[in-house]
Amino acid sequence: MIALEALSKNFGSTHAVKNLTVDINPGTVNGFLGPNGAGKSTTMRMILGLDAPTSGQALVGGVRYDQLCYPMRTVGAHITGTAGHPGQTPHTFLKSLVQSNQLAGTRAAEVLAEAGLQNVAHKRIDGFSLGMRQRLGIAAALLGDPQILILDEPMNGLDADGIAWIRQLMKTRAANG
Repeated sequence: MIALEALSKNFGSTHAVKNLTVDINPGTVNGFLGPNGAGKSTTMRMILGLDAPTSGQALVGGVRYDQLCYPMRTVGAHITGTAGHPGQTPHTFLKSLVQSNQLAGTRAAEVLAEAGLQNVAHKRIDGFSLGMRQRLGIAAALLGDPQILILDEPMNGLDADGIAWIRQLMKTRAANG
């Protein structure tokens, strides 16, 4: 479960997030809706410990993200941006994450297949479309077979097949708790 308790983030005099309290339970798909600048990404960044709250706290399973023993096994995240260095291949990018997080050696190939990227696993990322980069970021989020996925604009850049894939992924993972 994710618990946000009176979570706030100010950037100078701008209140990006103000006194947000919510419990997000397992087995559900939740979305933050709002215009650009409404604090959606900032909230996700605070959950992941990438931005410090001005006040309040974000807890994952009762602890802050930085206190998790195996973060990638608990929370998989893809926040806006690209995954991997442009000169890398998806395979080398994911293998480095597998090794640095002590995950099963087969996970890189498994998530590449799940994301529909197995045919481009050894091509350089710099030649990828936005949708392919998005799939790669989501594949990276899936590496630890996490209990929780945090995806910022997961359908951004995806084609019709990619949108169908991400919807099915979310439904399946929610149904499995």
